Amino acid sequence: MNSAYSRSSRSGGYRTSRYEYGFDGSAARAPRRVAPEISERPRISVVPGQGNAQAEAPLPNHMYFLAKAVAVVLVVLALICGARIALTSASLSASLTSQELSSQIDSSRTEGRTLEVTQSSLSNPTRIKSEANALGLAAPTKTKTLKLAPDVVQLDDAGNLVLAQSIRVAAGL
Repeated sequence: MNSAYSRSSRSGGYRTSRYEYGFDGSAARAPRRVAPEISERPRISVVPGQGNAQAEAPLPNHMYFLAKAVAVVLVVLALICGARIALTSASLSASLTSQELSSQIDSSRTEGRTLEVTQSSLSNPTRIKSEANALGLAAPTKTKTLKLAPDVVQLDDAGNLVLAQSIRVAAGL
């Protein structure tokens, strides 16, 4: 296999072996590699002088520690305050719900008492007789008793109608 004609996945072009080949298949010279030109940097020299600027003295290590400690304390206080706000909000919500339920219970009790009074006045026999007389109804002067034939409807243990048994009973079988 000639490596001059194989595709290179890195460069997108044809990759050649160590030697290049000409159009006629003869070996050509090895390609020249040219080193990139390096531009020279200007030389810098330090000249000690008598400058007016004074370097700031670095802060002592205990100041950094103190700043970190203050930051940690502030973060802890912020977390505690956030937790307190959350708990206060939850207790306020529970209190409002409790008050709402209490008012519903009170109104239900009042309505229940009203219904008991109404029920007792409506079920009073004296009131029922006076309402019946006002409508023109009166108690019967004599009564009769009717005897009915036994019921032909038959039910199973679950209380469902059994049509076949009901037909047999009706037919007298």
